[in-house]
Amino acid sequence: MSSTANFYPPSPLSIPKNFTKLPISYKVKAALAILAVIVFFLLYLGLIAATLWLFYQAVIIDVSISLYPILLKLGAIAGAGMLFAFTLKFLFKLRNVQPENRIKVELIKNPKLKEFVLQICKETGAPKPKYVYIDPDVNAYVSYSNLWLSLIFPTRKNLTIGFGLVACLNMTEFKAVIAHEFGHFAQNSMKIGSYIISANTIIHDMIYTRDSWDQALDKWRSTDLRLAAAAWIITPLIWLIRQLLGLFYQLLSFVYSSLSREMEFNADKVAISTTGSEPIISSLWKLDHGSACWNVTVQNAYLASQKDLYVDNIYTHNDIALAKAKQVMVKSIDQMPKDSRGGKLFFESSKHSVVSMYASHPPNDHRETNAKTPFIKCDIDDRSAWILFEQKEELQQALTSLIYKNYFNKTPSQELSVNDFQYFIKAESAGSELLEEYCNTFRDRFVNPPDRTELITLSSKIEDAEMVIQQLKTRLQDLMKPVDELEKNLISIQEIASGTSKHKTFTYRDKTYKKRQMQELFDKVFTDREDLMSSTFTDWDREFFAVYYKIARSNKNEDELLAYYAQHNKISKFYKRLITSKNDIYKKLYALQNDSEATQFQVDELSDEVAICFEGLNKGLLSFDDEGFIPLPNIDTVNDLKNAIIDGGNFENGGRSMFKTGKFDRMMQNLDIAINHLQRLDQRSIATILTFHHDLLEKDSKPRTA
Repeated sequence: MSSTANFYPPSPLSIPKNFTKLPISYKVKAALAILAVIVFFLLYLGLIAATLWLFYQAVIIDVSISLYPILLKLGAIAGAGMLFAFTLKFLFKLRNVQPENRIKVELIKNPKLKEFVLQICKETGAPKPKYVYIDPDVNAYVSYSNLWLSLIFPTRKNLTIGFGLVACLNMTEFKAVIAHEFGHFAQNSMKIGSYIISANTIIHDMIYTRDSWDQALDKWRSTDLRLAAAAWIITPLIWLIRQLLGLFYQLLSFVYSSLSREMEFNADKVAISTTGSEPIISSLWKLDHGSACWNVTVQNAYLASQKDLYVDNIYTHNDIALAKAKQVMVKSIDQMPKDSRGGKLFFESSKHSVVSMYASHPPNDHRETNAKTPFIKCDIDDRSAWILFEQKEELQQALTSLIYKNYFNKTPSQELSVNDFQYFIKAESAGSELLEEYCNTFRDRFVNPPDRTELITLSSKIEDAEMVIQQLKTRLQDLMKPVDELEKNLISIQEIASGTSKHKTFTYRDKTYKKRQMQELFDKVFTDREDLMSSTFTDWDREFFAVYYKIARSNKNEDELLAYYAQHNKISKFYKRLITSKNDIYKKLYALQNDSEATQFQVDELSDEVAICFEGLNKGLLSFDDEGFIPLPNIDTVNDLKNAIIDGGNFENGGRSMFKTGKFDRMMQNLDIAINHLQRLDQRSIATILTFHHDLLEKDSKPRTA
């Protein structure tokens, strides 16, 4: 212990006897999981034996030497053989798939981390990990080095630590999270999970995967009926097997999820035995904030990479983001109510929420109750967990390179300094506070400023601009109330659909919908929200843009303001065009897929229509030219704008062979990406307009000299 004393957080002075002992509920759920696994594998082996027996009987059966009996026997052999192959086809796809987004840590070069891990193993009684890995994200997890071998042989587990997690926790919280993972190391029930995962892998492949086996059956059915009779006979059998396996898939998922939640509670107890009650709970709370900072940092790195701008260490900027958020986090913790059980109350319980039967983790408020029953006190080490990594910079840079390669498909070239990238981030968020000032009304709808003629007419009716602006803000709050209500309805509907709400029905417009109707209801409420957003705000928008046009005219800035408006309308128009194009293409594709008599000519015809559509989109990109272009945050030129819409500034066009070559899927993926990018550009454009409005108002309020 002496070698780790400087960087190993203190443990509780005492814990109750049998504190980490497995409860009866854990043992019962583990027993049920074992029973479910045994039943599945018995049924599965029975299915294999039955199909093998059918194949054997088809081979040995005697038939007279004439055409039809021989064809019948060959069909029976082929049909039974296909059924037997169906039960074993997953074997040909067995892979020990390992995550590609992680790096193995050389513990010999990070002795503090090594001693830290060994000390936790000693304290928790868990076996040592085979390897320790790091990945970029806000997580930590345990996994078998080989899932399939673990079914037969004792197999050591690996520990993966997310550097996004390290960044946002102090030493005691980090110890709690790692001790939690080592709690899983010590759980024999992880092997039960391996069997269930393996069983579900087999079932999933048999039910949902359509591969060369299915293609062979399809081709067989398309031959002469005398040859295809056996194929048509086994087709309903395959359908029936898949339906039965589907029910078993749901059962295994339910059993495993129920056991997994108990495993989480027990692993939390292991963590509490090493750090006390509060750190594991405060770490859960901090991980939400850490994930938000990390996601924004990664998003900014992605946006910069579109301009071929890179950083050598993304974690430097994540640490800066966390430092800025720390003050808010500390204030939030200070304002938390005291928990009668001990410490602060981090998670309020919800009266209307329940655990989804397929959720692998308990709700955080349930975990807090588990952690504080009883409450265990312990001293806290507030130092950053980064001190455990001697190779901190080197590992951070390696993960940064991995992010560019695996996440963004980019090879870094031009690297920005820390200050330059921070300037990029600041520019990216410019105007966001003004969007919030207007209740985020511009976030989820298209906004089209009127043209000059209409603005002149509207602005002529305005006498006191500042008073009108205040009235607009007051009216906006009233206009947003029904929108906010519909958004709350959408959240409630999703909770009912996912099984995380105690409610089983939802009443909307005097009609009650049951759980099975939630998708229909969600679509209806979403459509109502879209209709409300597109119709209710029309008059408000016109007056909003007109009042600032009046201010701009009084300051002789109307031409500049109109240029902003015109550019925004062009971006918004192209944004809508992409959405419409995507919907039209999929509508035609679905119609073709549902046409059982579709011909190759119709496929070629659709290919031509899609190709023409994408050609039109590329022409639409050309409409953004240098003349009249106004720079947006981090979009300095027209080429920057085009590249910000689609990488390379041009949509790939697969031509008539797009379906055969697989280019259609890539084209539609690029279209989805471009739509997401345009959503960002639309918001950047609106934020730029609001900033210009703000500057106009400040300029107008200053006293003018004669």
